[in-house]
Amino acid sequence: MNRELKIKEALKLENPVFIDLRSPLEYSKGTIPGAVNIPLFDDREREIIGTTYKQDPGEARQQGVAFVSPKLPQILSFIEAQGQRGTPVLFCWRGGLRSKVLYHLLSSLGIKACRLEGGYKAFRRHLLERLEHGAIDKPVYVLHGLTGVGKTAVLQLMEEMGCPAIDLEGLAAHRGSLFGHLGIAQKRSQKDFDALLLKRLDDLAQAEYLVLEGEGKRIGPVYLPDFLFQAMLGGRHILLTAPLEVRVQRILEQYTPRTDGDRQQVAEALSALERYLGAQTIRSYQQFLHQGNYYELVWELCANYYDRLYDDANPGKRSFIYTLDSSNPIEAAEKIRQFILKDLRKSVQAGLQTCL
Repeated sequence: MNRELKIKEALKLENPVFIDLRSPLEYSKGTIPGAVNIPLFDDREREIIGTTYKQDPGEARQQGVAFVSPKLPQILSFIEAQGQRGTPVLFCWRGGLRSKVLYHLLSSLGIKACRLEGGYKAFRRHLLERLEHGAIDKPVYVLHGLTGVGKTAVLQLMEEMGCPAIDLEGLAAHRGSLFGHLGIAQKRSQKDFDALLLKRLDDLAQAEYLVLEGEGKRIGPVYLPDFLFQAMLGGRHILLTAPLEVRVQRILEQYTPRTDGDRQQVAEALSALERYLGAQTIRSYQQFLHQGNYYELVWELCANYYDRLYDDANPGKRSFIYTLDSSNPIEAAEKIRQFILKDLRKSVQAGLQTCL
């Protein structure tokens, strides 16, 4: 059935297929998770229409018709095909002409589709309200450890085991450090990070607990919502350890530059550390990079920068309920899973004794 939906109704559909009709540039700045971009206008066409509209709205509408008419057969065919896997839900920026015109055309042709009232702006407003009033009502277990201990690998393995884990760095498309963008082509906007995070929390709404990696308030270009950050600060903290040699090798597997572009990115990141480590030290690090002596470079960075300046894994700064060696991430993931289950049982028993 073709109908217009408010955002909460659209999100409750069994199999919604969100179709973002905005330009590629608008889409890149934030969209509904999983939305397919089928732009009625490309970026250049949208700019032309916007400029014309300020002078003559009628002429701008005529330009819009001229731009979109040749594309309509393909657009209609694609949307009709999407109906095979769910309910197409059209949206643009504010639920304006783009989605309205196409929605009515589809309805007249008998093609199944719905339209999101208020467009992406309504979705974003819905997210901001949830972010402001969000809360975590279950135990949160937070993994800590020095750079290279394998926190992310352990977290991902736990997720594969069926544990309710959230890879915040994966959602942010950034590993959280000065070098955290290396090797990651994708860039994540704050809007998309917020949307993906809340969707993941919704997916785990019935979970008994959550497992997260210890992070600061900021991960690369994005910020954690306050309710989640506070839940992590007040969570149950687990410390992962590993010998420096193991950590260095693990970092090399993930960060070793493969191209000239990669090496240039590393060089730029090293230059940014000069204010912390001094010009002479950075010159020696740049020399390691130039020579391809990556092992020595990573060793020095761990020993003289990360281990010295980052105290997230310092037992003197934080109380850890469990400490284990994560040199073998598979074994570590299983041990943490078993520990959490035991810890939850103890908490339940303690609660029953209090009640009695």
